[in-house]
Amino acid sequence: FNKHLTEFKATNPENKGLEGVEFETAKNLFYSQQYQKAIASFNNFKAGYPNSGRIVECDYFIAESYYRLKDFNQALPIYKSLSNNMSFTQIPKAVARIAEIEYAQGNFANAVSSFYRLEKLADSKKELFNAWSGLMDSYYMLGTYDSVTTYANVILEKGNINAGAQNKASLYLGKAAMAKGDYETAKDEFLNTLNAARDEYGAEAKYLLAEIFYLTKEHTQCKETAIGLSNDFAAYDIWVGKAFLLLADNSLAEDDAFQAKATLESLIQHFPLQSIKDQAKAKLAEIEKENLKKEAEIKADTLDNNR
Repeated sequence: FNKHLTEFKATNPENKGLEGVEFETAKNLFYSQQYQKAIASFNNFKAGYPNSGRIVECDYFIAESYYRLKDFNQALPIYKSLSNNMSFTQIPKAVARIAEIEYAQGNFANAVSSFYRLEKLADSKKELFNAWSGLMDSYYMLGTYDSVTTYANVILEKGNINAGAQNKASLYLGKAAMAKGDYETAKDEFLNTLNAARDEYGAEAKYLLAEIFYLTKEHTQCKETAIGLSNDFAAYDIWVGKAFLLLADNSLAEDDAFQAKATLESLIQHFPLQSIKDQAKAKLAEIEKENLKKEAEIKADTLDNNR
């Protein structure tokens, strides 16, 4: 098609009906997920029709193509340009993309600024929730826990989008309290989350509850909660894996190195996630290193006594 289109343009340079055809051709490439070809096609369109009223829309599709290719460095400046272009009709969407990319790249202060802007521009409840949720996430990463609590409460009070949104906000109330060392409040919030959530947020809440029991040396409760997580949230491998790693730490804290090693060896042999296996290997290697150190110390002490 492109070959015939090129030939037709060469023999009919004054034909103005081709602009729409070329634009729709580029869009079809985008919607068929051929993003590299779409980028080239939209750029060719911009070069061929520099005064077209579709230029801004071309830029949007180019940015979206880069975004879907996860080439955020190329996408971000285009989104920023679009977000300041009053002729662009989807400015909130561009601002949302900017905030998302800044967060993904670890630029949390920049993400906060963009999520604030999204909150002001939002013209739907979904966009408002995305802004509040983004602010909650970003402030958590910045360690500004009072602001985390503020936006979690805003979501609980006003952001009734779906159960998942409520569950996430409830979880973050607990995470903020835990980060501040207020374990009692954190436990209450995690229990509130667990009362409503049977999703990933519930799984994380139960893991963090077990972690608090570990940190406060309530080893029996830690063990029961971690095992309960593996039963209640078996579908969430990452949290099940983290729970078993915590069980190994808990066993060590109870001076049961044998059980800790058995747990880690089981993870290494059978667990489906490589990241969990790698952590288990590292923990097991640390235990073996510590054992060798203790054995060397015992031998040294024995030699000294024999002298």
